[in-house]
Amino acid sequence: MADDGEMSSQYKRKITLGPIDVHPTESAVVVTYYVQYLMPGEDGIPVLSEKRPMQKIIRVKSLGPQSNLTTMAKEIIEKCKLIHPSKVRDVEQTLYYLQQRQQSEEPAWNRKQMDDFRPVEDESNKVPVEDSSMDQIELYVEGLYEELPEKIASTKHILQLARVPDNMELLISNESLISALTRVLREENKKSMELVTNIMYIFFCFSNFSRYHQFITTNKVGDMCLRITDQEIHRYNIWVQDLAKLEAKCAQFPESTTYLRELDQEHRKFQTMLRKQDQLLFVCFHLLLNLAEDVNIEVKMVKRDIVRYLLILLDRKTPELLILVITFLKKLSIFKENKDEMVKNMSDLLPKLAHLLPSENQGIQHLTLRLLLNISHDPAIRTGLVHYGFLELLTDLLHSKVHLMPVLQLMYQISIDAENRAAFASADTIHLLIKMILEYKGERVNTELMAVAVNIATDPKNAAIICEDNALKFLMKRGLKTRDALMLKILHNIVLHEGDVKFMFLDYIDDLMHLLLKSVNTPDILVEVLGIIGALTIPNFDFAKLAETYNLIEFIRKRLSLSISLAASAAERNGASGASGHEEGDGKGGLAEDDDVTLGVVVLLGTMANDEGIGPIVARTDVISLLIELMIAKEEDDEIILQIIYCIYQLLLQEQTRNILILQTQVVSYLIDLLYDRNIEIRKMCDVCLDIISEIDEEWVKKIKHQKFQWHNSEYLSLLAQGVSAFHDDTNNGQPGNTSGLRGARFAGSGRSSGRSTPASDHRRGVVGVRESDPDFDLKSRRGGGMAGGGAGWPRRVVGDFDDEEDDEDDDRSKILIGGTSALLDAP
Repeated sequence: MADDGEMSSQYKRKITLGPIDVHPTESAVVVTYYVQYLMPGEDGIPVLSEKRPMQKIIRVKSLGPQSNLTTMAKEIIEKCKLIHPSKVRDVEQTLYYLQQRQQSEEPAWNRKQMDDFRPVEDESNKVPVEDSSMDQIELYVEGLYEELPEKIASTKHILQLARVPDNMELLISNESLISALTRVLREENKKSMELVTNIMYIFFCFSNFSRYHQFITTNKVGDMCLRITDQEIHRYNIWVQDLAKLEAKCAQFPESTTYLRELDQEHRKFQTMLRKQDQLLFVCFHLLLNLAEDVNIEVKMVKRDIVRYLLILLDRKTPELLILVITFLKKLSIFKENKDEMVKNMSDLLPKLAHLLPSENQGIQHLTLRLLLNISHDPAIRTGLVHYGFLELLTDLLHSKVHLMPVLQLMYQISIDAENRAAFASADTIHLLIKMILEYKGERVNTELMAVAVNIATDPKNAAIICEDNALKFLMKRGLKTRDALMLKILHNIVLHEGDVKFMFLDYIDDLMHLLLKSVNTPDILVEVLGIIGALTIPNFDFAKLAETYNLIEFIRKRLSLSISLAASAAERNGASGASGHEEGDGKGGLAEDDDVTLGVVVLLGTMANDEGIGPIVARTDVISLLIELMIAKEEDDEIILQIIYCIYQLLLQEQTRNILILQTQVVSYLIDLLYDRNIEIRKMCDVCLDIISEIDEEWVKKIKHQKFQWHNSEYLSLLAQGVSAFHDDTNNGQPGNTSGLRGARFAGSGRSSGRSTPASDHRRGVVGVRESDPDFDLKSRRGGGMAGGGAGWPRRVVGDFDDEEDDEDDDRSKILIGGTSALLDAP
């Protein structure tokens, strides 16, 4: 038959595109295509010839971590006319896989391993091996039916051929060859480790190409890999037991040179056999790793207990095998079921990884960190990392630029849990982290580094360590200069703690106020600055002077007005969408995008109201009426409602603002309405406020009791009113009677009732428990501090005879910080 060049010049060709794969060893894309020629048949009618598989290798030299894969895929399609433009996504996916392989450092050691980590020849069965040739393939097949030395020699020849990609199709299409290889592997895998390693290496060469995976699974090569693994692990245990017995004899007879000589020989023999076994296991698991590209096959491997085998192999010393095993575990850990299996074996896994982390091999260190990062999304693993001393190991790795990012990410994962944050104080981690932040070159510090610092600053001991050596001064200066929201978040978390740390912030109060007024249009910064100032619950601090100097009450008034307007606009949009026929809105209700800022403003007002000089300033403005409007607009946000009630509590303690609240608003009706809210902290605050109102005037005692009675018995009174209405309908010829006046004023809209579920907004901010205080309440001693930080706070009281006992189950879920928010950067 004529060659391809002659046929292409004489006959028309039909080219069909096949799969697009990644080259097994090089940074290249392998495009498979099939060629058919339109040739004249016997009757003169043109017919298509058989498909001939062809390959084109496209080398990608400029691929890097920051490469634009879409652009590169289009360039490849433009240069290679075999690929249709519609396949751009397939090419992009192939490039992505190639990029990931480069980033995981597999290409750097993969090819070198397979070249250097060659099967060791057994000198006792050594047969001279000549250069291999495809023309001698039948001779090699016949050698597989001879004695052991000939079988080993034949497998070496076949292995040399299998290492050349162009020979793959011819080898796989030779059924007698494949049948002989699988037979020898199945029947003689216990006779020679070298023979088994050669055969597994041959199938491993096939597994580098995805299109041959079905062929490998059909011949049950993966099953044989697991059987051989189990067999070799059992053999290793026998070797160890024999060595232990011999060592015991030497210990019993230390002067016996015979035993010592025998022990030395056994140790050498053991090391040689162990190296051979590591080579065999390396090839087996590399083949399984390639097959695990198919998730269904991976699931079957997990069911065959492959995780247990991998954990056992973590004790080996061969770097290549360890890198492969950790890579396999990292791949498996992506799926929850596999991660759960690792969590079950945590007591075995984590100590071994802790032993590998200080390794001098950077590949082992990097992959170990990535594996730990994958499984650290489980709380049990994060606790285990602290228990097994990983924080000290990670602190040592902070000096390494190569591993800095995964180390910081892993530290962040550990810091998610509050119970783990105290462990950072025992190591020298905090000083090193703060030093890295202060010495960071550039305007914005690394996000991962800042995230760790934000989380650990929520612990009181950690915050005290951060403030050592004037570090707070430098952090404040950098935060004010760069206006970094995360830097300010660290300071916000520090100032929330009780003690002398709050007084340290007084030196920067003017700078903070200037930053507050300049950040009106920057919500991220505004929230943190509001939180810092609102947490300054310092006795005798003159907030009135601060408010007059910077016109702070007017700033608060404008923000409250803006929040009310935004809430009203959101309500109108939701109403319009409902009227247009949409059954489901956007799920936000009356919430707006600036709710965190609104909460910070209300918290600040509550903290300032602890100063007696603030009352007259507030009384001269419409801030109180705006607070009541905001309470109505934000009725579904428990945190904002709770902080508003606390502001009302503080304002009730001052005569000027108390008169406005009681005489010019319907605050009593609103508080009674909220007295039966599902949130227990809201109920407590309402009860305290109503107690204050009751102590002012006996008239209010009667009114409050009457409204409580109306609220508590509203259902009964409603039914009674319906009966009266029906009676009047009968007596008045069907005219309805008057049933109004059964309840006091209510919130606009649906209202907040005891049957309302806790809104999703409860989870937007950190949750910290509410502080307890003395059981006795005294108006005269009310100036002991505010809810936003320190002092006596408000008393814990039950609602009384009208308390709903079934709401106690919500106590843990409903705990909210009075006067501040937590600033955690918790993970997904």
